[in-house]
Amino acid sequence: IRHDRTTRPRPGLPPYAAGTHFNNDLSTAEPDPGLANSSHASTAQLHIMARPMTMTLPIFTDAPQRPVFAVGPRSLEAVRLLRLSLTDRCNLRCVYCMPEDGVAFSDRTDLLSARDILAVAAAGRSAGIDHFKITGGEPTVHRELLSIVRGLRQLEPLDLSMTTNGLLLDRLAGELKQAGLDRLTISLDTLRPERFTRITGNRPYTLDQVQDGIRAASVAGFERLKINVVIIGGVNDDEVIDFAQLSIDRPWTIRFIEYMPLGDAKLLEHGLEIANGFTVDNAEILHRIERHLGEAEPVDRNREAGVGPAQLYRLRGANGRIGFISAMSKPFCETCNRLRLTATGELRACLFDGGEVDLLPTLRAPGDPVPRIVNQMRQCVAQKPQLHSGRGNRAMSQMGG
Repeated sequence: IRHDRTTRPRPGLPPYAAGTHFNNDLSTAEPDPGLANSSHASTAQLHIMARPMTMTLPIFTDAPQRPVFAVGPRSLEAVRLLRLSLTDRCNLRCVYCMPEDGVAFSDRTDLLSARDILAVAAAGRSAGIDHFKITGGEPTVHRELLSIVRGLRQLEPLDLSMTTNGLLLDRLAGELKQAGLDRLTISLDTLRPERFTRITGNRPYTLDQVQDGIRAASVAGFERLKINVVIIGGVNDDEVIDFAQLSIDRPWTIRFIEYMPLGDAKLLEHGLEIANGFTVDNAEILHRIERHLGEAEPVDRNREAGVGPAQLYRLRGANGRIGFISAMSKPFCETCNRLRLTATGELRACLFDGGEVDLLPTLRAPGDPVPRIVNQMRQCVAQKPQLHSGRGNRAMSQMGG
């Protein structure tokens, strides 16, 4: 049984979608003039009884559903990555992350100390978690970032990485490398200066500063950068060719991330139905890239550093790769391998939905907190949802993305 697929109406373009094309040293291709509408098709289940037989047939619906064969990793042994949010503060106000006026940041006395963060990481390491990702807010605004990196390095993870907006890397990249950081992921959603200002909330920062940070990171030895690009329909999806071309001459992985409705971000000010129109199916993005730049060859995920969910491809003759994180059109809940620690001490099982366990009382109690934290990690991972909801209940800046 098949329902007709429907296409979401494209909402009116918001003011931050405007902006003239700007060619700089990271943008060389002309934008795609066609902005395709996004659509979704996934599976639901229809049970038909015929005497003693039960059949499960796929049909198309408007919302993704978890495959019937996917049991999901609800044991701590399945967790490979612990994302550590050092702070909920950020120097940007991106439209997909925060409301126009920003969010109320936590009182500093409510934030985890460097010692707390390292205790949670040590507990994760003792439980077999071997990858750490430092996040925020924006982690480079944390005063003890370098000491935290050194402390995490002493735990000897297989991989220690950080996600940043890159604004402060021009002065920190070298010290981060010396402290033991393995990799950097840089969030960059446009290659056009005026559009950068609009997407990031009209803050007193520029695209040039991010580019300076990228250059400093390369000089410091972070050569195989990952660039995260949140694609927003009608806002920046005309830049996907420009971004994909960055992978040709550079050993970078350009990752296209479907817009996810989280918290009370600016894009959600007119409601979830309108916000859903900003999500562009990554299958459309890949098709557009291949139409302009030729066929993209799939890359074995095991050949990429880290344990992220991106589906990877390489353009013909490219030094780098392109990747696609498709949490909305193709949820990957059944292979989720991570836990998230917020800056205020909540251990979170899912970016979208609850499953939160408060570690702060354990961290403040006398005695060694590590064994008790490991038990709380088991409690948390057992609460992972079968399939995340259509809208996250917290701002991305509060959970580390």
